[in-house]
Amino acid sequence: MLQERQIHIKNPIWQLKLKLLRFIMFITSIAFTTAVFLQVVMRYLFNYSLFGVEEFASFAGVIMYFVGAAYGMHERSHISASLVDTIFGEGRITAGVHAFTRLLSAILVVYILNSLWGLLVFTERMNTVSTELRLPMIWIYGVMFVGLALTAFYFLLEFIESLRAIIWHAPNTES
Repeated sequence: MLQERQIHIKNPIWQLKLKLLRFIMFITSIAFTTAVFLQVVMRYLFNYSLFGVEEFASFAGVIMYFVGAAYGMHERSHISASLVDTIFGEGRITAGVHAFTRLLSAILVVYILNSLWGLLVFTERMNTVSTELRLPMIWIYGVMFVGLALTAFYFLLEFIESLRAIIWHAPNTES
């Protein structure tokens, strides 16, 4: 399915965004794995704990998860379990239920984005930094905001595609 979607993407800015998301996921997954491995080795073999490794691993994990969620939405590899597909098959009822769930998902993500925006403003005003590494927390919350904004955007795109399926493309299977 990913190959199908990438063929239709011609815009170089869109291509660059997807490459950037893949690069960020790759780097953060290596950083996360390396940090956790290093901390386990240091703690259990040398009975010593490195300062800031857990915080760094947490930050790498947060970046990886939120960017990965947006990329998963792009390639439609997010988790979904729909009994509606099994019961009704393809058709307008199924497309309608999908449209509703995608719109609801987008609304919920936008609601979370609104709360996260408040956190970003508060963090910027207070100049909040992390406990151990003293990194500005605005960067971590900013990555979360961008990942969730992209996720909401992809939910809205899927909602529009579901509406198209209801109106134009879905065969009438309700009878």
